[in-house]
Amino acid sequence: MTERRWYTIKEVAERLRVSHDTVARMVERGELPAIRVSARLVRIPAPALHRIERGTTTVRRGVERRRVVAAVELGTSESIPAPEAATR
Repeated sequence: MTERRWYTIKEVAERLRVSHDTVARMVERGELPAIRVSARLVRIPAPALHRIERGTTTVRRGVERRRVVAAVELGTSESIPAPEAATR
C-alpha cells in the first residue's frame, strides 16, 4: 500500500486524537502547514503530520512585506505609484 501524500483536517484530528477545531486552529496559527484547496477544503501534507506525531515542531515560515522606495533603480518606462494609489 502506498503512503498517502495529503490528509484532511478530520483525518489529522482522528490520528492526533484532538478535535477538528483544534487542528483548524493549528493550521490558522501556522503550527501545522497546510494547503487551502478551496474556500472550504484544506489538505495537510503527510510529512507535516508525521513531524507532529513524532513531537517535532515545524519551522514557521512567514512572509515579510515591505516597501522599498529609496535606492531603487527604475527602467526608462517605469515609475513608482503615488502612495494613495498603492494597494496592499
